[in-house]
Amino acid sequence: MTKLWKWLIPSLLALIIAGYYVLFMQSPSVDRSEFKIDIEGMRELTTEPNQGASGPVALNSIVIGEGSFPSAAIVAGASLFSKTTLVFVSYQLIYADGSELILDTAQDESLHNEFYEGEPFYSQRFDIMQTAMKRAKWIVATHEHVDHVGGIAQSPFFEEIKDQVFLSEEQINGPTIEAARFPEGNLEKLNPLKYDGLHRIAPGVVLQKAPGHSLGSQLIYVRMQSGQEFLFIGDIAWGQKNITEQTGRPALVSWLFLNEDRNQVAHQLKALLEMQNQYPEIQLVVAHDSQNLKKLIQNGVGSTFQ
Repeated sequence: MTKLWKWLIPSLLALIIAGYYVLFMQSPSVDRSEFKIDIEGMRELTTEPNQGASGPVALNSIVIGEGSFPSAAIVAGASLFSKTTLVFVSYQLIYADGSELILDTAQDESLHNEFYEGEPFYSQRFDIMQTAMKRAKWIVATHEHVDHVGGIAQSPFFEEIKDQVFLSEEQINGPTIEAARFPEGNLEKLNPLKYDGLHRIAPGVVLQKAPGHSLGSQLIYVRMQSGQEFLFIGDIAWGQKNITEQTGRPALVSWLFLNEDRNQVAHQLKALLEMQNQYPEIQLVVAHDSQNLKKLIQNGVGSTFQ
């Protein structure tokens, strides 16, 4: 029996250490990306001579809520004992003719409190966003998770905005959109956007499919009338560190909560790093990174909706 314990205890410790490494410390990485971010194709679609109106003249942001995660849940191998603040942001593009595009819609207070109880939620800002959504000509989302489409699902003006909502076929049919809790029958009222590769959704705005974090994840490229360029990457990364350190979320978060394809995300993280090196003039918009948002605002992005 003594000999058995001498063998069993080290074996159990080894299993625990190995399990901890796999679940919390490890994230796949690649030397070369198989995912191409088609910047030149996006630029071509926003500079066609026959496209009509030019790009937006203003880009504004509004923080609807905040939350916090252990840093180790955001970047595999980071500290379990420190926390990182996440922001839930909606963006407003305004055109010279007064038309608007709303990009991502956060979530309503009930859903926010369910996932981030006790964390800040700004109800007045949510109302400001909803008013802008009523005016908007286009409403789009980087992906179909609750903190990006919840403002659509729980909108008090759903009947007024539904024809301006352009969720992709993959987003509407994705397995995770149920968490946004569209009232019965409402999701079926949306007309799914079907496209392959790239799609110009509005003047100066181009979508590119990027499944991985979710089935319906997509990049959203924005070229302003001024020539300034942005690339909204949704939740491919939760923070700039995911890109610079080439480390994604830990397996426990990816598998248990997100059901994401970690290999696809790894290729996209590599592609984003390569893109930043090749096109430093393009500003990445990392959806939940508060420091990234601060830099955007310093570079001219508005901090509230008009």
